Amino acid sequence: MKNVWDKHYERPKSKLTFPDENLVRLLSKIEPQKKTALDFGCGSGRHSYLLQNFGYEVIACDNAKTTIDQLKEVEASIDWIHTPDLHLPFAPNTFGVIVSWGVFHYNKREDASQLVQSLSDSLVPGGYLLGSIRAEGDTHLGLKHGTMKLEDLSGGYAETYSLSELQHFLSLFQEVSIGYSERTPLGKLEERICHWFFLAKK
Repeated sequence: MKNVWDKHYERPKSKLTFPDENLVRLLSKIEPQKKTALDFGCGSGRHSYLLQNFGYEVIACDNAKTTIDQLKEVEASIDWIHTPDLHLPFAPNTFGVIVSWGVFHYNKREDASQLVQSLSDSLVPGGYLLGSIRAEGDTHLGLKHGTMKLEDLSGGYAETYSLSELQHFLSLFQEVSIGYSERTPLGKLEERICHWFFLAKK
């Protein structure tokens, strides 16, 4: 996926600056004891800045070197890290909060499971993972055997999750709350963009 995402973030329209309202609501519900946060799969950095606004000391990472290099040039108060593979450089019990918004479903299921285990390990006891993941019923990605047909991510990999699959995926956490959102792209009422979003406590 690295090459697909590097190309994706070379496009101006990929540089989103506004946070997802569902994540804003989730962050408003929690008060972790440790105010250190990781934005895992930070993309354009929109949620890294949101975490800063909530008072967190922020580390942000992505497997697209293109976006990490760009972000390093504009904001020095966040530690931007290139994470090109499954071997994450974060020590156990480092973060009070980890955000992974729209990331896991772009990995094969076994890789996503390895990532969520590693992220759980890097949370402090009682820490939170806040995330979103593509839900079954999504047609916008144009998936065929895991390959996306979406114009700016064509050839990249993705999967969708049923509710039971997501519950199993998050079963290593003590407490899990799940929500659902669905929308249509502008001018494409026949398409569906479907996401689960969740709050998981270690």
